[in-house]
Amino acid sequence: MKIIEKDCIEYMKSQKSSIFDMVITSPPYNLNIQYGTYKDNRPRENYLLWIEEVFQQVKRVLKENGSLFLNMGCSNVDPWIPMDVANTLRPFMTLQNQIMWIKSLAINGNTYGHFKPINSSRFLNHTYEYLFHFTKTGNVPINRSAIGVPYTDKTNIKRWGKKEDLHCRGNTWHIPYETIQNKSEKGNHPATYPVELVEWCIKLHGVNKDSLIYDPFLGTGTTLKAAENIGIDGIGTDVDKEYIDYSKRRLS
Repeated sequence: MKIIEKDCIEYMKSQKSSIFDMVITSPPYNLNIQYGTYKDNRPRENYLLWIEEVFQQVKRVLKENGSLFLNMGCSNVDPWIPMDVANTLRPFMTLQNQIMWIKSLAINGNTYGHFKPINSSRFLNHTYEYLFHFTKTGNVPINRSAIGVPYTDKTNIKRWGKKEDLHCRGNTWHIPYETIQNKSEKGNHPATYPVELVEWCIKLHGVNKDSLIYDPFLGTGTTLKAAENIGIDGIGTDVDKEYIDYSKRRLS
């Protein structure tokens, strides 16, 4: 694994084209979130122009059959930001799959998972985030059975001509956060995602021993931790030394 303290655009411009099998990342949401050094409050037009520049470079360094998994959250007062970001990529990449990462789910009166509570007479609590799967062509094969789930009705195995007791999980993924008591347990980062979320992305795309993954906004190193767990190599960049140091400790 390689962890680099550098602006992602500068780093990608210094690299050859078509070198990464996957890019899995979550950029700043521009919701005035309190990161370490990055100021998350750019004017909207400026922010989207910057996002476009970042992902133009991502497209260049991504292999022709590569996958970009882009996680975006939002707030109740600014629900459009994920769609605005995704629409920025629309002219030069194809949205092959749109996945909803469900952080908390209520079933039959029981709640499973965690969400950030709010005190509001207008809004519901946000219990999900977007996960956009972009490719260059929209025709990249994926390994659906790698994250598949068993059939409830086992007669469906024969009915659908399946060789194994697995079917597509679909595009709603319930992956709760691990329980933590304070922000220091997640590297003082305000917007992390679970390792398992990244692992599912990697498995869905498919891997081999030479697969290489990149995260332009490494944060606390979750993308590289997932790559390490699966057994592939990865590179991450970030401009915040605190997060860089945390990621190095996490992966050491």
